[in-house]
Amino acid sequence: MGSEKPKNSTLRLLTFSFLRKNHEFSVASLASKFSARSFGSSRTFRSTSSTSRPWSRVSRRIWKDSTLENSYQCIKTAWPVPIIEALFLPEFKIDLTKKHNFEVINVISRGAFGKVYRVMNNDSQEYFALKVLSKSKVLRDNYVSQVKDEVKIQSMCGHHPFIISSPQYWQDRRKLFIVSPYVEGGDLFDLSEKYGALPEELVKIYVAELGSALDFLHNAGVIYRDLKAENILLDSDGHVVLIDFGLSKWLKYGNRTNTLCGTLQYMAPEIFFLNGYGHAVDWWALGTLTVYLLTTKVGFLYLIYKGFIAL
Repeated sequence: MGSEKPKNSTLRLLTFSFLRKNHEFSVASLASKFSARSFGSSRTFRSTSSTSRPWSRVSRRIWKDSTLENSYQCIKTAWPVPIIEALFLPEFKIDLTKKHNFEVINVISRGAFGKVYRVMNNDSQEYFALKVLSKSKVLRDNYVSQVKDEVKIQSMCGHHPFIISSPQYWQDRRKLFIVSPYVEGGDLFDLSEKYGALPEELVKIYVAELGSALDFLHNAGVIYRDLKAENILLDSDGHVVLIDFGLSKWLKYGNRTNTLCGTLQYMAPEIFFLNGYGHAVDWWALGTLTVYLLTTKVGFLYLIYKGFIAL
């Protein structure tokens, strides 16, 4: 009886050796078959080995320190992207170092989700405007889709001469970054505050350029929804540049939407009274802006809106 154990043990070793030799049976072969599959829940997102898509701190460290050279060892695991990063993909690529390419000069403005800085590119020495948004604040106000639309609209429509472009945008663990050209001439609100009512001939030029920008956006399937003096910059040649697409939305021309948003002084009645509206609300805002530039006064409907709000 005792002599059978060595025989059985020897037989098992020979069988395993045969399978391994003739059928390429190995841990590495099994791992290669299943490594691309994700066994996580539907809330996880599979990552790939790419410098443009890093992982969480733990995952990055494990990946970096786990170089495997033996062909019979398991290959590296594709760790899931954290949900706080996956929510903003694919528009905002993950990059932890790009922000170090810019030197902050000063703060230009502050908003509900962050700040806009004047920065200088360390390589080209050019000036840019860098908008930095807090992810926690964006998530708190359920603003994810809007901020993704903002960068897509600016990148796709920014080649128009009177619309700001957005050549770069990315994210790190806590912030979103949007780079735009720095426009040095100030905005129409500051111009009106400084000089009062503007000459009619000058206003005609501004309105014509803004009309060209709005018509271009509408034909591209975009409704702007926040036209106001503060969102119109002047470049070094005095031409207008439309900025801040945070309230803009993809909307096929002729379709309607019903979100209450915008600036009260420039808001069309159909927005305020929730009747549903289309691209025409941008033309209403342009008319209100024209009156403001010529007289420094906003439309009478603003007072009516305030009365309804006070009720």
